[in-house]
Amino acid sequence: MLALLGFVLVFSSQAQAEGDSSLSRALAAKLIAEANQIRENEVTVGPMQSVQRKLDGSTTALGGICTTFIAPVIENGGRRRTVQTRTFFYDADWGWYLYAIETVRGGDAIDVVSQRKGRIELK
Repeated sequence: MLALLGFVLVFSSQAQAEGDSSLSRALAAKLIAEANQIRENEVTVGPMQSVQRKLDGSTTALGGICTTFIAPVIENGGRRRTVQTRTFFYDADWGWYLYAIETVRGGDAIDVVSQRKGRIELK
C-alpha cells in the first residue's frame, strides 16, 4: 500500500512538472495581458509555434513558443486591435515568461512577466 502511495505521489509530481512545461492558450493570454497592461479578455490567442531565438552571435535560445495574437493598441488617440507576436520561454524558477528590454533612466532594464513570479523589472 505504501509503495502504491509513493508511486502515485511520484507520478503526480512528475505530471504536474510536465504540465508546467506546456504553454496553454489561457496562460499565454494571461501573461500577454499583464505584459501589455490590458484585460485578459481583450487578448485573442492564435497560432503557437516552437521557435529558436538568436540572443547574440554565439548564443541561441531553444524551446521558445512564438504566439500570434490579436490585442488592442493605442493609435492616434484611439484603440485599435492589431495582430502581434510575442515569444515565450520556460525557466524552472519563473515558469513561462515574456521579457522586453527597455531603456530607463540610468541604463537598460529587463521587464519580465512570469508565470510564477508575476511582473518584475531587472536593473
